[in-house]
Amino acid sequence: VDVIDAYTTDGRIPAFHLYVLKDDKHQFPPYNAAPVIREEVLKKHPELEKVINLLAGKITNEKMQQLNAEVDLKKKDYDDVAEQFLKEEGLIKK
Repeated sequence: VDVIDAYTTDGRIPAFHLYVLKDDKHQFPPYNAAPVIREEVLKKHPELEKVINLLAGKITNEKMQQLNAEVDLKKKDYDDVAEQFLKEEGLIKK
């Protein structure tokens, strides 16, 4: 295969030594994660807004590739990978 369609956060990109082409025509929108929470939940628990915003800027494409590789290639559990990331970032206690 010479060319494939892939997400920039796919953990197999570095694992398979793939090269991501620049989208100089901006054909694809940015793939940015965004927290979603129901307004009714936020009204009941306004402290959650601050907690959720602690994640802002913490996950780069490269970091997400690493996390996805843990799941896709090393077959680790999503929950375990996410928990370890949150611990490393100091967002939850070890």
